[in-house]
Amino acid sequence: MKEERVIGLILIAGIITSLALKTYLGVVIAAIGIPLYLAYISREQNILASSRLFDKDLFMMIGVMIFIILAFNYFSDPRVGIIMLAVLIPVIFYVMDYLKTRKE
Repeated sequence: MKEERVIGLILIAGIITSLALKTYLGVVIAAIGIPLYLAYISREQNILASSRLFDKDLFMMIGVMIFIILAFNYFSDPRVGIIMLAVLIPVIFYVMDYLKTRKE
């Protein structure tokens, strides 16, 4: 229960910062703070003792997010790109999982 409260506080701090400053700083706080906290907790609980906190997938996702934000910033509002990713990525993974299980 403690983890959910801390994650909620980080998210609320990000939302308040974004609304107060009218910048994307709150998005950065939430996007970096939540994964770092979860990685720290996992490391502390020795769940990921043999793995690294930062791996290739993390940097690939950061790169994709930066690309989407910059691309949508050029054409329209970057928040549209982030919302689109938040909807499309789970749908894509669901379809990929469905196709994989259907083959087996």
